[in-house]
Amino acid sequence: MYNFKTIKKMKTIVKLVVAVAFTALCSSVSAQNIKLAHISLEDLIESMPESDTLRVKIQKIGKEFEDEIELMQVEYRRKLDDYVTNRDNLTNLVRASKEQELQQMQQRMQVVQENAQEEYQMEYNKLLQPILEKANKAIETVAKEQGITYVISANPQVLIFKAVGTIDLLPAVKQHLGIKK
Repeated sequence: MYNFKTIKKMKTIVKLVVAVAFTALCSSVSAQNIKLAHISLEDLIESMPESDTLRVKIQKIGKEFEDEIELMQVEYRRKLDDYVTNRDNLTNLVRASKEQELQQMQQRMQVVQENAQEEYQMEYNKLLQPILEKANKAIETVAKEQGITYVISANPQVLIFKAVGTIDLLPAVKQHLGIKK
C-alpha cells in the first residue's frame, strides 16, 4: 500500500509532468503561425439557395402529416359526439365497446403523431445533410486558400470569446458559393 507521503510525491510528480507537457505544447503552438477565423454556420446555411428548397419540401411534408392527423381528429370528434349524444340510450355492452373504440382511436392518433414527428425529423436531417456537406466543404476550401489554421463557430451559444484578430469567413465562403445575399 502507498502511504500518505508517497501519494503526495506522486501527485507532485504528475503535476510537474503536466506542467512540462503544457509548456512544451504552448511553445510549439506559439512557434507555429496560427491564424484563427470564425463563421456562423447557421447564417451560411440560411443564405444558401438550397435552404429555400429544403424549407419548401419540409413544409409540404409537415402539411401532409397535419392533414392526416386532422382527418383522424375529425373522425374521433364525430364518434365522440355520437357517443355523448346516445350514451344514455346504449346498453352497457355497447357503451363499453364504444368507449374502448374511442380509447383505441386516441392511442392510434398519438402513435401516428409520434411517428409523424420522427419521420419529419428524419426527412429534415436527410434533406439537410447535403447542404451541411456543401457548406463544410466550402468553409474548408476557403480556410485553406486563406491559410486559416482553425475555424471556430460564431454561434453565440457556443462561442465563449471572440478575439479581435479573428477573421470572419462568412463573406468569403458566401462569395465562394456564389451567394449574393
